[in-house]
Amino acid sequence: MTHDVASFLKEHGPSRAGAIAEAWIKQGVAPATARQRMSRARGDVKRFPVSLLPKREAFLYLQGQRNHDIFWANLMRDLRATGSVYGTTIYAMRARGDFVSEADFRVICGGYAYPQRGQVTVDALTKTLVAADIIKRVNTDDRGDGFVLCPGLRQPMNERDERARYVAEGVVLDGLREWARKLGLAGFNSIAIRGDPHLKAIGPFFYDLAGPSYLLPLQRVTNKPGFLVADVFAEGTMTLDQIQYFIRKARMARSAMPEAAVLSILVAERFTGEALTAGHRAGIILATPRDLFGQRVGAAITSLVETLKNAAAYAAYSPDRLVRLVNDLTEIEGRSLNLRGVLFELLAAYLARRQFASIDVGQTARDPDTGKTADIDIQCFSNKMSDVLAIECKGKEPGGIVSLEEVETWLRKTATMRAHYAYDPRFRESKIRFELWTSGTFHPDALAKLEKEKALRIKAPIGWKNGQAVLALAREDKEKSVADTLYQHFIHHPLSEVATVAATTGLVAPLTFDPFSLDELLNPSKPKTVSPERPVLALPAPAGAGDAL
Repeated sequence: MTHDVASFLKEHGPSRAGAIAEAWIKQGVAPATARQRMSRARGDVKRFPVSLLPKREAFLYLQGQRNHDIFWANLMRDLRATGSVYGTTIYAMRARGDFVSEADFRVICGGYAYPQRGQVTVDALTKTLVAADIIKRVNTDDRGDGFVLCPGLRQPMNERDERARYVAEGVVLDGLREWARKLGLAGFNSIAIRGDPHLKAIGPFFYDLAGPSYLLPLQRVTNKPGFLVADVFAEGTMTLDQIQYFIRKARMARSAMPEAAVLSILVAERFTGEALTAGHRAGIILATPRDLFGQRVGAAITSLVETLKNAAAYAAYSPDRLVRLVNDLTEIEGRSLNLRGVLFELLAAYLARRQFASIDVGQTARDPDTGKTADIDIQCFSNKMSDVLAIECKGKEPGGIVSLEEVETWLRKTATMRAHYAYDPRFRESKIRFELWTSGTFHPDALAKLEKEKALRIKAPIGWKNGQAVLALAREDKEKSVADTLYQHFIHHPLSEVATVAATTGLVAPLTFDPFSLDELLNPSKPKTVSPERPVLALPAPAGAGDAL
């Protein structure tokens, strides 16, 4: 039998050097001879130029095998077999979807958040995978920098499916935070989730959700908290290979933080039996939305993903489905806007459809010159594409305010959208307009900016609608169920009931809440502004309130 590297690779495909040596040794070749033959391999035998295997072990292949299916399959096999952190990162990226934002990549890559002897940091891991052409950096206007896998490893997901997954994960994280708060698993105001500016690394790793916990079993040192951490995947079945990155994080966090216990939760739509067994053996919690929130809400989250994937069809013809989603999912919303934003967008799309021949939801605009991208929430088309309206939606809590910063971000996005439309022959003769719809109100500075820009933008006019204008549109079209849902979940605020009751009982004069007072009440940390013209809600003390008991 011929024991040369080229023959082995031709028969078995690309392989790590150690596996080739082990196969030869089993056939009676001396270890020293096997190593010598490996080092002498030349000609058509190539080494992968970047070391991805532990201890800098070589991965060998024939020139003709590069970038073929067998190359990628065997590379992933050897990364998995050796427990390479690069392998667990690639599997986690495939579970997450086609595009992974830079912030999300920190979570799933398993690299250390800070330099540590003998450990790979997030930055070093990123540079290595980019240098190896395993991942590529891309930029979007909406989600910033991110990464995609190379074509040989990518599991393509269209942009609408990717957006649906990302939104659903935000909804699950909202619900998971509320669930943890209600159970007292972590500090009520200290739990941060993906997108929060105060979300920090816990020990050596980043997570989608993290917060300090004073539960007795998590306190290894008196008066020092343990931690609750979680990562979330909204869609698909997670396999044994795909959960390995989380198991690795849990084990290494335990070693790196001997003074603090960490309760680790991984949430996904489904898990394989192998994944469940391995997760439980590793001491982590594997949960589905149905496990956490019950059958009805769990099913609603699955329905949300499906609805977002086919948003245009459902927005055009299924208002009852949209209303049911709002009613089912607001149970887990909490104070975050992840869910509120997408539900408002779906309702707005339904109302916009009534005014146009057709709509599309959740499209991506690309500027061919700069490569920048921007999400278009709703596209509306008149007959023969003579009129095109791109709507940006801002779902807010009742009394919520669109800030000047949000308006400026939207105005910058319109440049990418205009370039996208200009290069598309279908829209060359179309009249292009842009509108910003919100369920709340606009800050005066934001309104001033909009008015100024409206006067300047003649070729591509802009417009806007606040919550009352959107509600009026629903009522004009006699869409009672949609109007009622908008009013109940987006427009009406419980504080208005207090004012109504107070006025009708004669405690105080009738009172109208302006956006500033609501904003201050909802955000007590902000500085207050008081003027004689602004009403203040002050109920008189009950009779005898100052009397001694």
